[in-house]
Amino acid sequence: MRVLYLSGAFLAVSLAAPGVCSKAQPIAEPVSTALSDIAKETGIPGITFSIYGRRERRSHGAGYADREAKTPMQAQSVMMGASTGKMLVAVLAYQEVQRGRLHYSDKVSRFFPRNSAYHSLPGAAQFTVSMLLRHSTGLIDGAVDAAAIGNPLGDWTNERRFLAARNTKLLFRPGTAYSYSDLNYQILAAVVESIEGRYFGDLAAAKILRPLGMTATVAATSQDIPGLASGYAGPTTKPQYENIKLPDKTADAGRLFMNPAFEGGGGGFATNSPDMAKFIYSLFNGELLGRQELRHMISHSVPIPGHGDETYYGAGLFTHRTELGTAFGHSGLWFGYKTMVLYYPSVCVGAAMQVNSQIDADGNDLAEYQLNGRGFSMVGMLTELVKLELRSDGKSTDCGGPNEHRLQPRRAL
Repeated sequence: MRVLYLSGAFLAVSLAAPGVCSKAQPIAEPVSTALSDIAKETGIPGITFSIYGRRERRSHGAGYADREAKTPMQAQSVMMGASTGKMLVAVLAYQEVQRGRLHYSDKVSRFFPRNSAYHSLPGAAQFTVSMLLRHSTGLIDGAVDAAAIGNPLGDWTNERRFLAARNTKLLFRPGTAYSYSDLNYQILAAVVESIEGRYFGDLAAAKILRPLGMTATVAATSQDIPGLASGYAGPTTKPQYENIKLPDKTADAGRLFMNPAFEGGGGGFATNSPDMAKFIYSLFNGELLGRQELRHMISHSVPIPGHGDETYYGAGLFTHRTELGTAFGHSGLWFGYKTMVLYYPSVCVGAAMQVNSQIDADGNDLAEYQLNGRGFSMVGMLTELVKLELRSDGKSTDCGGPNEHRLQPRRAL
């Protein structure tokens, strides 16, 4: 057992007073050691972590990108970003708002021809762009995923996604509540495509990825993804899988077990921690959207059921209460991968963490797991790593900037 060693290397350093560290210790050692211990104690194959700020730009990897081949996990290793891709789709939509070609109150139905399967969705005539952004349509989640698993190698189009959900029922009257659904952002991506006349993945490359130099992030439209770390679903009898039968190894030698294109605007990208840390920092520092659009993303957020007063959702971004104050970003779950991306206004940095497993060695969901008896969520673990990185470099965890006050979200009524 190495739990006590982890507690010393990770928790003690991360909770030390700001600016206190050993000058003889290499800057990268505390975080690298912590990542290695996390992998060993949880039994996950591998983990990456990246921090990005005006001066802080470091990345780390630990464990294995492929457990059987003993391939080390590199800091730049690529994994499936899953729902973190919703942030890219949201940015594309907000850029259209800035140009005056899209409005929050627009009826979504106007962007699709009469013969489109979109009109067969329940409530289709009532949806607005704002409802898509805020997950308030009432559309259920999972219909497209179930269809994709039923035919894991089939090609995917917007029309096929709409058809997969046409016989479902709304959870509530559109615009009256919150319920997270990939379909909302799959439709939103289709709206952007209707305006631009181009595939949303190509638009993201032209308007986000290339301008920011996110060279490792690509639209996931094929089973083969260059540089992809192997993914591990773990035991397939866990309740969160319901009746889905997954291979223990969901990706091998850069090839996924199924076509990831079903995700579309609901996720749709393979990425790595350095790219996502840079993305979220850039978003909150004016490189992608104006202040008015960013404010709309985080305002009128609503609480997420089951998370008390800790987690809210705005329009393309979650809001989390952390030990470093309010943080904004998104998580992602794909079969065999988990991603967490956050921007911390109090310390003026973006950060990202990825693991190539959904669960630990004991079958526990990585949304919440234990280290030395202390529970960690993905948000909590990423926050601890940010604190550790800053303090091991002798930096205060207060950047002294005005962002923390400016970015406090307004709650929904």
